[in-house]
Amino acid sequence: MPRSILLTPRACAPLVLAAFAAVSATAATAAAEPLPRVASINLCADQHVLALADPEQILTVSWLAADPEESLMASEARRHTLNYGTAEELLKFAPDVVLAGTYTSPFTRTMLRRLGFRVVELEPEASVADIERNVQLVAEIVGQGARGEQLVAKLREDVRTIEANRPERKLAAVIVRPGGFTVGADSLANELLTLAGFTNVAAERGLDRWGSLSMEALLRSSPDVIVLTGYRSTQPSLANAVLEHPALRRLGVTQRTITVHTALWACGLPRSIEAAALLQREGRP
Repeated sequence: MPRSILLTPRACAPLVLAAFAAVSATAATAAAEPLPRVASINLCADQHVLALADPEQILTVSWLAADPEESLMASEARRHTLNYGTAEELLKFAPDVVLAGTYTSPFTRTMLRRLGFRVVELEPEASVADIERNVQLVAEIVGQGARGEQLVAKLREDVRTIEANRPERKLAAVIVRPGGFTVGADSLANELLTLAGFTNVAAERGLDRWGSLSMEALLRSSPDVIVLTGYRSTQPSLANAVLEHPALRRLGVTQRTITVHTALWACGLPRSIEAAALLQREGRP
């Protein structure tokens, strides 16, 4: 019969050390794996990447990200190579992942996938919950989970502060954008207005997301506050000429006017909460 082999502690020691060394080597290899290199071709995705990824991970962001009229992170974006959202441009970068939006050119997204790139599309943000979702998604994609959790925690803290400072009486507000357009329900701007303690005149009139109020309807609504977006206000255009309507200018003399720059709520970002804080601050009697 075969004899059983009994290993003494002294004999086991080399085996234990070898196993420990193997595990340590595996862990070290995993820790040394490089973070993914990222290309972004969408304005909102650009800003999430700029806030979450290490600079050396970012291969390129879209040209809009470097425009302060469009982006809250224009100065950060200018440190990186800019793109115009074409598949051909991204070939030279060979990114590990491409971030796009659901409204990014379908042709570009399809072409990139056919070329073998991993393409992740971000849904637009219409609420604070949507902002949290995209922060956590991008943080996971770029391998910066802890940084994403920190941003979400700060966002929630800011929301609680704004909720605690809501005015006793809700102020009726209407957003007037260039061209006479406003912002209705199911939009980030509406959510931020509500968070700040305002009522959105356009939403109460049943406008869904983007829409327009005639000058007559605006005057009849007699809002407590008119919210302007200040989008390219120094650049003459037919859209901005609407904001110079005599009736609107007279209304602005008697009613409180607050300017919230478009970049604060064009994309849903943790910093978008600054729009609600601004509304509260400027809306006080």
